[in-house]
Amino acid sequence: MSDSSSRPTAKQTLLLILLPMLGPVLCLRLYLHLVRVQHFYPGGYLVHHLFLGVLIELPAAFILAFGARNRVLAFLAPAALGVGSGMILDEVTYLVLTRATDGDYVSRVSLGGSMAMVFLAAILLLGVYWFRRD
Repeated sequence: MSDSSSRPTAKQTLLLILLPMLGPVLCLRLYLHLVRVQHFYPGGYLVHHLFLGVLIELPAAFILAFGARNRVLAFLAPAALGVGSGMILDEVTYLVLTRATDGDYVSRVSLGGSMAMVFLAAILLLGVYWFRRD
């Protein structure tokens, strides 16, 4: 990017990643615990939100690695990184530490693991911000 004013500041980047990371986790957990567990089967295959998170996060990470070429991507890529990260972090414990049943989605292990993973990621993000702030 040739114009540094078109890039988000460190504080903006922090918020562009952190808030979109927390949003999907909050929405997913509220839906799972208050409404119901509902699966998505395109082509007959179960797709967890972990997979969708990866599909959102990877392009965002690649754009950030090479540098966004315009103002819109400079702001959308960190937000997409946050959304994808939140989706991935929410489901890791569920898939690794449980039998991955419908009941496990709303179990204490899954909820606690999701909260712990997101908390640790937020602490890491804040640490990176602390060293990279403007």
